Amino acid sequence: MSTLTIRRIDDAKKKAALLVEHTRALLLKNNELEAEVRRLKDSLDEKEQKNEELLNKIKIIKLAQNMGAPGTENPDVKELKRKVNEYIKEIDHCITMLND
Repeated sequence: MSTLTIRRIDDAKKKAALLVEHTRALLLKNNELEAEVRRLKDSLDEKEQKNEELLNKIKIIKLAQNMGAPGTENPDVKELKRKVNEYIKEIDHCITMLND
């Protein structure tokens, strides 16, 4: 073999080694980015859940504030009052059963 062919083979080997090294670095970076994406998705899910809880609390507070208002026509308030009355009756029933 000529020295030119040997030099070309050595250059090809070096380039292949560089490509392998670059590929490994890219795979490592990809794994790091995938882990960060998972972490950010988990964080987003947690924040969305917290946001939903806060929205529910706001709704409950608004209902509670309107509950005592005279002439309230809000169907949510009426439903809430109905549910509270049902719970009170059920609790009274349970107390009666316990006393017997």
